Amino acid sequence: MHLTNSTPVKKVLIYLVIILAIIFAAAYLWLTNANNYQRSGTIDFHINEAPIQVYRDAYGIPYIQGENKADVIRGQGFITAQDRLFFIEFYRAIIAGRAAAIVGNSMLDSDIQMRVLDMTRLGKRTYSHLEEDSRQFLQWYCAGYNAYLNTMENEFPLELGLLGITPTLLTAEEMVAIIHFVGYSQSQNMEDEILSLNLLALTNNDTGLLPLNINPDRNSQHDVKIDSSYFLKETDYIGFNETTPTSTINIPNLGSNNWAVSPAKAKNGKVMVGNDPHLDARLLPGIFHPIGLSCPSFTSVGVAIPGVPGLIIGRNEHMAFGVTNAYGDSQDLCIEKIYGHKYLSKDEWADFTVREEIIKVKDAEDVTIKVRATVNGPVISDFESFGIKTDEVITLSWSPAHTTSPSLGIENFLESKTVSEFKQALYNMDNLFFNFIFGDKEGNIAHQTTGLVPIRRNQHGAIPHRHALDEKWEGFIPKEEMPHMINPDRAWVGTANHDPRTENYPYYYSAHFSTHYRYSRIKEIMEINSSLSTEDGWDINIDCKNMQAKNLLPLIIPALQSNEETKPLAEELAAWNLEDKVDLIGPTIYNTLYDILAREILADDIPEKISTQFWDKTYFWSQRVDKIMFSPSDYIDNKNTDKIETINDIIISAGLLTKEKLNKVLGPDMNNWQWGNIHTIRFASPIKQTGFGSSFLGAEAFPKNGSNNTLNRASYLEEEDGSYNTQWLSTFRMVADLSDDKKMIGVLAGGSSSRILHPYYKSQLAKWKNEEWIPYWLAPEKVREQSKFHLVLE
Repeated sequence: MHLTNSTPVKKVLIYLVIILAIIFAAAYLWLTNANNYQRSGTIDFHINEAPIQVYRDAYGIPYIQGENKADVIRGQGFITAQDRLFFIEFYRAIIAGRAAAIVGNSMLDSDIQMRVLDMTRLGKRTYSHLEEDSRQFLQWYCAGYNAYLNTMENEFPLELGLLGITPTLLTAEEMVAIIHFVGYSQSQNMEDEILSLNLLALTNNDTGLLPLNINPDRNSQHDVKIDSSYFLKETDYIGFNETTPTSTINIPNLGSNNWAVSPAKAKNGKVMVGNDPHLDARLLPGIFHPIGLSCPSFTSVGVAIPGVPGLIIGRNEHMAFGVTNAYGDSQDLCIEKIYGHKYLSKDEWADFTVREEIIKVKDAEDVTIKVRATVNGPVISDFESFGIKTDEVITLSWSPAHTTSPSLGIENFLESKTVSEFKQALYNMDNLFFNFIFGDKEGNIAHQTTGLVPIRRNQHGAIPHRHALDEKWEGFIPKEEMPHMINPDRAWVGTANHDPRTENYPYYYSAHFSTHYRYSRIKEIMEINSSLSTEDGWDINIDCKNMQAKNLLPLIIPALQSNEETKPLAEELAAWNLEDKVDLIGPTIYNTLYDILAREILADDIPEKISTQFWDKTYFWSQRVDKIMFSPSDYIDNKNTDKIETINDIIISAGLLTKEKLNKVLGPDMNNWQWGNIHTIRFASPIKQTGFGSSFLGAEAFPKNGSNNTLNRASYLEEEDGSYNTQWLSTFRMVADLSDDKKMIGVLAGGSSSRILHPYYKSQLAKWKNEEWIPYWLAPEKVREQSKFHLVLE
């Protein structure tokens, strides 16, 4: 009887499962087809001078071949729209301060910041100074992008409809605003100055926790020195804003490694250039757009910033180039002197200029803000989203707002043939603050920083000042005097977001840099290798040696060995090979312990009101904390206890807390403490990042090699369950060996297309996960030979 009654039920369940499977399969096939685009055949283009050939390889990388530069850039605009329309349209909304109208209240703080900074107006101002060649370069791209909007509505991505975005024609001024936005996302000094302001206000002007910058190539190091006349007075912070901002602008944090070796250090006898930008690129398909561009005057391949023509990283027939964030200090905060509703300007009380901004918010009422400004810039302290916790009226000055450069620089990359030509192009780049590493077939290699960096009369920009802009800035660092290096005797150049200033550098350049450990690892590799192959270059990108651990373990291990409870940790760390790899126990113990140790050292020194703000800015404190460990310091002792603690006491305490945490998260068996069990990375669609259905839209997670201090970058945030989820990552690994005329090698953490369920959505991710490379073809005949699809724009 039991079997008889259950049989129909089982059949019904089986039928339901089958029906659901069919529905899901049908939905998947429909979505995949509905979110596709034309990859072969012919499209009427009309704006080109001759047919444009578009080839796509197995990974969906588009290679655009035209008969002139104008057509190639027009083709790039069209194909970028085809691949990344959703990506570009959403970022256009962010830059214009219109994202809350699309997403809702979660983007309101972002919109407020963008309206205050007014990137749209800045883009128009900068464009007005550009010469005709630069304007044409932008207009060609716009023409191609807008041609797609005008003719291909039938294949627009589904994401636009899901979020209710209606694409609008792109203007050249908007493209300049995109470039400014990228430059703003690089700039960290405003946030550092806000943190410094809050820190000094709450710690009685204690400057001992301000950033420390180290360059291993220098004998002396740059400590932040502040004249006492710039210290905060009690009257400056008698009020204190307790409100914590709900969110900040959703922009990526930027890191990176790059290097180049001259023929004397290259196995194949030609210059070799490597690059590995580190960004938060967990949202598919990633930030960069891979592309090849060629015509009779140039042949090139690499990656572009969607919405910006040309390449930002890559190579042509004659040379190769890569970038890291140089962190040039382009921002200053000014504490204004206020009397009633006026501010002091050149010994006179002046009225603020005021503009009104109306921000539309999805499913909510419009928000109206009034933006005040002085001669120094907009008042940012009026808005909680900037995170200022004192009651001063504070304005922001940003150097790109003062650029009068006739060129953007990037329009000359494609056709540069020598290091000298490329360097001249970089001199025009006021908007972006990069370390460029580049080399040519003649055997020259070079490093050059870019951007418009003010010369400060007081030689610092680490905290807010009290002077009008014309009293603090006396022009800008001459481009030929920006940090640089060309053809050094050591036969290599490289950067890793560290302080690039040489001995006795005459200018204040910045106070915000990465710790030196990744650069020190590049230096170590270069010093022990006299001849590097292309494969050796690739190994640099995936190298996992932790140089911070190499520096700190001689202090940490003896302390842990002196306590029976922490001795097992010491034994594991002593046996560790210093590599942060997923199958090892050492990185789990070290990285967990270091995070706890840093907080234990400063637990009584960082005010609770700014604790999160402080610890979230690793570059601000990490190098300083590492120095504190090795030198007598009042910061070591916990002022809240009667005992005077030593560094050994703090290390043991951190070791005990490390054991407690790892026992809780991974269990008491140390064999389960492999790094990959706690350190992961998760990629996802921006449409649905977590929860039910996210995997269907492309989300996947897996263990991740590397850490914050390894060349194979995998900086992490701690999750509620105590695990570490990678946030910054190696986004585009690349090695360009100029002895190879056919290709360069690389891999993207994602894919070409921003369309969910598209075969190019994460077409390179599997190779990236396995730390493998794919060919990025340079030679036009190889492009045609390897193509899977061929499209003609007529």
